[in-house]
Amino acid sequence: MKNHLAQNIFFAFIFLTLAGCVTVDVGGSKAKSARNVKFEKPGSPFASSSDGTGDQTWISEKTGNSISYLSECERQVELNLEQLESEALSVLEKMKIEKSERLGFNGREAVRTVASGKVDGVDVKMQLLTFKKNNCNYSLSYGAVSSKYDLELSQFDQFMKGFQAP
Repeated sequence: MKNHLAQNIFFAFIFLTLAGCVTVDVGGSKAKSARNVKFEKPGSPFASSSDGTGDQTWISEKTGNSISYLSECERQVELNLEQLESEALSVLEKMKIEKSERLGFNGREAVRTVASGKVDGVDVKMQLLTFKKNNCNYSLSYGAVSSKYDLELSQFDQFMKGFQAP
């Protein structure tokens, strides 16, 4: 029951997180997902989720933690990295940024942020990596109930290492 509740919280969390990355439609042209993205999907206990949010989402069958990525190409309104980060984190109530750093990723400047807050009254923690490459915006995210955050963080680190934007 407890694991099922955690899973449901994270399905809702992922939906809200990725819904926070709103595509602005100006002039009738919507952003498109990137093509030819290369990555190694997270291993067990993560399983692919077909909830329709993001480009790819995986949920841990053990903890309910999530790993996902979202790409938006040819977006009509240009946003900087901080604005993209803010969009993704806007779903967290009482949001607190615990760490934020600029780094190189896929040959581009990126922002990696660890933030905590609440979603529907539940304490959650999230790591987000945001970068831009070849007219596309990318957000890689890891989300967890705060008490389970460290349990599968290494899976997200591996996912980031293998992620290649075209």
